[in-house]
Amino acid sequence: MKFRFILGLCCFITQLAMATPLEARFFDAGGTKLEYLDLGAGEYTLVIESGVGMGVDYWQPLLPELEKLPLRTIIYSRAGNGQSQKANDVSLAASNERLQQLLTGIEAGNKILLLGHSYGGLQVRTFAAVHPDLVKGLLLLEPSHEGFGKGLANLDKAWAERDAARLDAMLNEQPEWRNLQQIYRQNAIADEGITQKLPTVVVTSSKLNESDWWIGHSAAGKKLWRELHQSLIAHNPNAVHLVTNSTGHNVPLDNSPLLFRAIDNLLFFIHN
Repeated sequence: MKFRFILGLCCFITQLAMATPLEARFFDAGGTKLEYLDLGAGEYTLVIESGVGMGVDYWQPLLPELEKLPLRTIIYSRAGNGQSQKANDVSLAASNERLQQLLTGIEAGNKILLLGHSYGGLQVRTFAAVHPDLVKGLLLLEPSHEGFGKGLANLDKAWAERDAARLDAMLNEQPEWRNLQQIYRQNAIADEGITQKLPTVVVTSSKLNESDWWIGHSAAGKKLWRELHQSLIAHNPNAVHLVTNSTGHNVPLDNSPLLFRAIDNLLFFIHN
């Protein structure tokens, strides 16, 4: 009886600990306080970059599974997102400089794997280009692509401009959204073709009708999206392109098995 009581108490305490949210830590990166989570352990460190305006909280439902990976995992909120302080400069270069300071400060090591979701895909590509000595692999989940804006305009200029104006009206207060639009206008980022050189996994949604108005969700828009993603790894023998029609842009939360399959694929390339 006593044994069963102790066993039950231990199980309760374990469940309570697992249900308690992991508390964020903070690091001063050049005067900007960044919120981050540090979990798990392993030879490699997985660093997660979120989409526009997103940060640590987005990944909370996935923390128990992320912690089980044979990796140390770092999730952080870029300046102005989550509980991180705002900064005057939130360009790709400035954000990546702050990330570099964070990774150095917490001794993340020189075996970094970068995961970028949506806008975060641009962040990880440019970070890897500047720090090829640190980054050993890339995982791009529905990554933004610098050629998407021009490509949509080529499909139907009037439709694309009308939709861009509608999206701007909804999102223009978000500085990272404005960055993305500038990148679309320039149709270029400084990534030096890094996805052709490093082990890379790309995940693309081919699901139609996520919205009933945006050109990017049309059949032609989705085809362009897939082609741009494929172009990132077209000449890379250590890469794979996973395409799914079972989930939309919100891959990490809507299809977590696919997320962890993609991580397994990247680890396969790293270890073989």
